[in-house]
Amino acid sequence: MRRIDITAYVNDEYSFYDILKEVRSEIDRKVFDRDNIRQRKFSGTWEEEVTSSSPLADRYGYRYETVAKWESNVVPYKEFIQFQKESN
Repeated sequence: MRRIDITAYVNDEYSFYDILKEVRSEIDRKVFDRDNIRQRKFSGTWEEEVTSSSPLADRYGYRYETVAKWESNVVPYKEFIQFQKESN
């Protein structure tokens, strides 16, 4: 069983939709184009070019900002069962 954690920072729902599409594409690339088919952990980030409205634009001089990150870990079934109990 795998647990996937995705963290995204967005300004509105449309941005969230677009970022999720990009994260999905990145996950597909990393998971299905890998050399080691037994690799158990995957992670990645999605970055966008800094806009003038970004808090990183002037103060820090960044050209790109990380707006989403994801991580996939193998977890025991016990954790999944506990998740089910917490969701109900």
